[in-house]
Amino acid sequence: MPNEVLSPFPPGHNAVAEWEVLNGLIGEIYDSVLHPEHWNDTLAHITNTLCPLGWDAAFLLWESGNPPAARFVAATGLAAGVQEIYAAVYAGRHEWSRKMMRYASGSVVDSNDIMTREAFAETEFSRNFLAPWGIDRLVGVLLDRRGGEHLGLMIPGPGDRDIEKLKRGMRTLAPHIQRAMRISDRVATLELAAGAARAAADVAPFAIFSLDDQLNILAANSRAEQYERAGFVRLEGGRFAFTHAASQKLLLDLLRNPNPAGLAFQTLGKGGKECPVLAARITRQSVPQIGGVALGASLIVTLGSAPGETPVVAVDRIAQWFGLTPAEARLAVALDAGQSLNDYAAERAISLNAVRFLLKGVFRKTGATSQAQLLATLARLPAASEA
Repeated sequence: MPNEVLSPFPPGHNAVAEWEVLNGLIGEIYDSVLHPEHWNDTLAHITNTLCPLGWDAAFLLWESGNPPAARFVAATGLAAGVQEIYAAVYAGRHEWSRKMMRYASGSVVDSNDIMTREAFAETEFSRNFLAPWGIDRLVGVLLDRRGGEHLGLMIPGPGDRDIEKLKRGMRTLAPHIQRAMRISDRVATLELAAGAARAAADVAPFAIFSLDDQLNILAANSRAEQYERAGFVRLEGGRFAFTHAASQKLLLDLLRNPNPAGLAFQTLGKGGKECPVLAARITRQSVPQIGGVALGASLIVTLGSAPGETPVVAVDRIAQWFGLTPAEARLAVALDAGQSLNDYAAERAISLNAVRFLLKGVFRKTGATSQAQLLATLARLPAASEA
């Protein structure tokens, strides 16, 4: 006699129809990854399609026993105030919770398998909380663990109903719900990180552009438009370009460099106004996705300087012109911007004697014999565009 394939369904059961129902629920589960506000509706559809009459409630929650605590993720069919009462009084303390926490993640647990309905009916949790709703049985799915917390999907109801269809369905849905919750956690973490990066970029006092290797703008902060209005850049058609031809050539030359590299220069806007630029050629970003690879940034460009910040371009230009060390050049630029020796020492957290020692080096290399003469010397330097 040939080997028989045992079916998980009872004789005469329409397995095809049940699989179609489960496939529809699986689709809703994964849709809830991107739309967490849909979890309540997804739970409602699970109870409506898999549960017998009277099994109307379902909820996802993180729960711990030490200290006792509960955080509801989503719920359907719960009366007003139930979540608050459960979290305040019963979380992690009742028999079902304590026994289910011992099971491994991915387990589908029938409360009848951990204690009889008669024994449960004698508990304070049953008498004072669940009995008014006729609830004395639970199907739970242990989804995840994090520290002392457990994430579970709990579906309670009256135990005198046939719940084989529900348990069968949950064994199919459990791994999908488990994956969906983990993916949702990762998506949320990435969105938080991206949100923090966007917020930080938007409060920066300079423009920040992320560009691909065709100079298409992948991202730009809220300051970008003011540099377009000032005539430093053109942003037409979602592409980046300097209005100053020499600056655009510098950017294109940097783009052609296959290796990570950086560049600092002054660009020109309307009326010949100067603006410091920092551009970085980075390793091309890429992310694998279904059907291929998504390509990201190749260039990061910033325009402008923070208030009170010594422009890197000015420091570099003065250092090269007079052969100053970076520390000497920073001091020269700070004095040119109106800072005193005391102010500079306090800002850099160095002694006044150390600043005076740097100044001697600046005097020697520039030929100046006083701060006034140094400032006059710096004032006679040609503009960056002429250098």
